[in-house]
Amino acid sequence: MSRQRKLPSGMWKRGNTYYARFRANGRLVRERLSTDYRAACQMLNDLRARADKADFGMIDNDYPWAKLRDEFIAWAKQSLRCWIEYERDIRSFEKFAPIQSVREVDEQRVIAFRRWRLDQGVSPRTVNREVSTVKNMLNRGVQWRRIHSNAIAKARPLANDSPRKVRRSLTLEEVEQLFEASDERLKPVWRMFMCTGIRHDELVTLTFSDIDFERKIVAIRASVSKNKKGREIPLDDNMLEMLTSLKEEARHRQPARGLHQESLDKNFSRDHVFVTRANTPLHNNLLRSFYRTCRKAGIEDARYRGSVDIHSLCVTFTTLALENGAPPKAVQAILGHSTLALTMGVYARATDRAMRAAVSALPFATASQPDHVISMQSAHNMSTKPKLATETSGAERVKKGTA
Repeated sequence: MSRQRKLPSGMWKRGNTYYARFRANGRLVRERLSTDYRAACQMLNDLRARADKADFGMIDNDYPWAKLRDEFIAWAKQSLRCWIEYERDIRSFEKFAPIQSVREVDEQRVIAFRRWRLDQGVSPRTVNREVSTVKNMLNRGVQWRRIHSNAIAKARPLANDSPRKVRRSLTLEEVEQLFEASDERLKPVWRMFMCTGIRHDELVTLTFSDIDFERKIVAIRASVSKNKKGREIPLDDNMLEMLTSLKEEARHRQPARGLHQESLDKNFSRDHVFVTRANTPLHNNLLRSFYRTCRKAGIEDARYRGSVDIHSLCVTFTTLALENGAPPKAVQAILGHSTLALTMGVYARATDRAMRAAVSALPFATASQPDHVISMQSAHNMSTKPKLATETSGAERVKKGTA
């Protein structure tokens, strides 16, 4: 029987694989080395040399790219809601050319990557975001003392001549058209957006436990809110009635049957408020449904990179609430904005009525709407006038979410 090989300090073996395990600068270093003993010894020596250099402030950029990427994504998962976008940006950067070491990433690689992405028809704004994510990753590597410097820190972003997207609010007429064109299953979804100002991620993760039916409020969890702060939003009576009905229906939900049965069973939910036809939580498919409904309703510019997207429903809430006399601070609290300026900025960008109102505030001036446009306040007042029992206005149908 052959004698077992004595391993050098800092190395251990599991099965046929050698690993490094030692402390350097107060940090435990644990790395997989190799199945070959000689190669493992060489790699262990290299690791110890890097650790010694770090003790003397002599860190270089010869650090494994994959290792820094995994450390960065692990950090982003714990710290940021947009970690999926970070991971997607880094994977896009890696598709251009394989990267073994951080040392390979410099301004010349960034320039070539940008040219490659632009040739694919990607917008300069998207390319800048992807490069910015890589910059962020390298900055973290410097901060964590994994690498010495960020070689692309001074790389200037691409000039972006494309106009910034300006999101608009829906008019009251468009809101009515949206409900008329919508599937019955989605009407509560659109109404929830426009009656609470809730965001997409907050809505698709909403569960019945987040709703206090006695107090008539919906609680937005800090873990899903944009600013990581929880908040409570009052519910109007019609919305509460819809949610009560959905809760009763949820008791009878059953997993759907299909080709991907394992996935359908895994994602099946009776807890989520809003679900797909397969009784799974809504995600990206909600945006496609919104655009499809808008096309059917004849709402202009409801498309990818258009002025109307699903967040326009939140902007609609803000605009209608402020134009009909809601206190700006109350709207700010409902939206969860950190400052009142942010709330008012959404309102000012969403409609020119704010600017017309500012001009009309002058004692000697009146900036009226064009003849073919009915103001939100006038439409609201019209909808409150008495009607015959057989009449139902569009505004009332919108209010009930049954148009």
